Amino acid sequence: MSIIGAEDEDFENDLDPTVDDHSSHFTSIELVKSRPTHLLVFLQHVILQFDCSSLLCYLHADLFKNLSTKETKKQFVEFYNSFLDKSAVSILRVQIPHNVSFELDRTRPDLLSEEQQRKFVQDVQLAQAPEVLRQLEDFRQKRMMGMTPNAAELLEVESHYPTDRIPMEMKEKAVIIFILSPIPFIPIPLYLPHSSSPVLLSSISVDEGVLLPEGVLPGLSLSGPTPQQEEQDPRLLELEQDPPNWREHTPPDTLKDLSKKETKRQEVINELFATEHAHVRMLSVLQTVFWKPLEREELMTATELATIFPSLDEIIDMHYAFYEHLKKLRQHNFIVKAIGTTLLNRFGGTEGEWFQKLTSRFCSHQTWALEQLKMRQKKDPRFNSFILEAESRPQCRRLQLKDIIPTEMQRLTKYPLLLENIAKCTEDTLEKESIQQSAECCRKILNHVNEEVKQMENLLTLKDYQRRLDTSGLKPSNELYLEYKYLDLAQRRMIYEGPLTWRVTKEKTLEVQCVLLGDLLVLLQKQDDKMVLKCQSKSNIAVQEGKQMLSPIIKLDSAFLREVATDRKAFYVIFTWDSGAQIYELVAQSVGERKNWTDVIKMAVDELKKTGPPSDLKRGNSILTGGNPYSPTT
Repeated sequence: MSIIGAEDEDFENDLDPTVDDHSSHFTSIELVKSRPTHLLVFLQHVILQFDCSSLLCYLHADLFKNLSTKETKKQFVEFYNSFLDKSAVSILRVQIPHNVSFELDRTRPDLLSEEQQRKFVQDVQLAQAPEVLRQLEDFRQKRMMGMTPNAAELLEVESHYPTDRIPMEMKEKAVIIFILSPIPFIPIPLYLPHSSSPVLLSSISVDEGVLLPEGVLPGLSLSGPTPQQEEQDPRLLELEQDPPNWREHTPPDTLKDLSKKETKRQEVINELFATEHAHVRMLSVLQTVFWKPLEREELMTATELATIFPSLDEIIDMHYAFYEHLKKLRQHNFIVKAIGTTLLNRFGGTEGEWFQKLTSRFCSHQTWALEQLKMRQKKDPRFNSFILEAESRPQCRRLQLKDIIPTEMQRLTKYPLLLENIAKCTEDTLEKESIQQSAECCRKILNHVNEEVKQMENLLTLKDYQRRLDTSGLKPSNELYLEYKYLDLAQRRMIYEGPLTWRVTKEKTLEVQCVLLGDLLVLLQKQDDKMVLKCQSKSNIAVQEGKQMLSPIIKLDSAFLREVATDRKAFYVIFTWDSGAQIYELVAQSVGERKNWTDVIKMAVDELKKTGPPSDLKRGNSILTGGNPYSPTT
């Protein structure tokens, strides 16, 4: 039997990686960057204890390691404005090394070469390294004394044993969501596990960036509203503040008495409340930072703005009313007893139908709106300057307008999941049924909006095809030319589209863009920027003798399908005329895509047989009412 002395035991503990001060991940900034949870907790510690500018500057500088030349020039200006410029926010400004300061005083930052910009960023980063190391050392010491934030959550990650069902990445994400769920965020670079390069500063998502809690510095608000905005809408003052977290306001005794399932239920309800708060705030940014100033500066007319942001005022009012109802439910100890009735009132009945109508109109416009804004920025320097300046404001939280407009659609996708998670944690049967019914209403609203968005995107595609349409190739068949020379694709409803190969003969094949409309199958050939409708013949003799040619337009009311025995990716469309039948052999890119085509064509033919020819083909005019940007005069 061997005897181990105190010195030997200490020596063995030194060799055992599991017996340490729990600070092994904080020995260097490189290790910290490799673990999102550790980076987040370290950031919180630095913000609470120190000037955070050195650490934030150090992390942002890492972005430049993997940027392209174009991205480097853009990001360097942002880096300079945030950390180096004399007018930068004081809590972010860092001391500039002498050599960098000397060069920057001689020329504008954006005029420096890429090599100079990268060198300056590296010099600035190196200058921050001593302070970052000092902060790391302080964190290690404070952690040993139990004085660092989120110690339990950090230990939970460090002690996690990864499995196929719950890998480390999933565990890290869950803990980060738990830490950050009570508060709004601003994005900073995230270093994903097993990666040395950070993910860039563009959407508020745990998947894409560790999020820095806002408002933790006393007396500081990085995104507070301007006095003018507060005068325009007093609600913004509340929306810019951190929403209260239920755990912080619930009496400890009440919190202790909650079951594990009820605690989870309150967490999800709090998530619904906090994310609704954030969504109303973001919609208000569209209104106060973009819509109203654009109208005030006469950069866009009221009519134009109504087509870019249709029904925005009403949508904000509806979301804000829902937010207010959720807030009232938290008035008793911040514990929500029943939420089913509130949810049904929002998403069910006539209120739900009105909500569906407004969101359908807004979301269906978003693709068109984004395209219009993009074109306007290219053509109008003053408009472009306004958008860039507006996007740089703190209220946008470093999101661009193209990121903010889709938030309503993104919000609709979140409701069903949130409500289902609340239902799963609800014990009361009637309450659970009400919540599940609300979740089903949300799914129906989402499906309806998705369909409207799809139809509007189809309409935009047809508008583009119509703009490029060339019918001169129909002239060899006088009958076809007279019938379709004024064909307007945008006046019809598109069901499906995609590339196919048209086998005219064994020797002659054409690549076509096949467009399935409610009553027609149209085979378009791309020639430069044109979409050409062109008759085809199986021989030169047929052309010379004026015999019937294959039409690029197939009427579905006299069409049927057959399989091609020698090619599983191909199918026949047989089109009957008064003078006979024509057979088209079309080839898809895969067997699955061939099945998609045959299925949708059969459904269109069957529907046409049931209902007859469409009585109103002007689909674009029936989707929306008022301020329609798709009318022929637009």
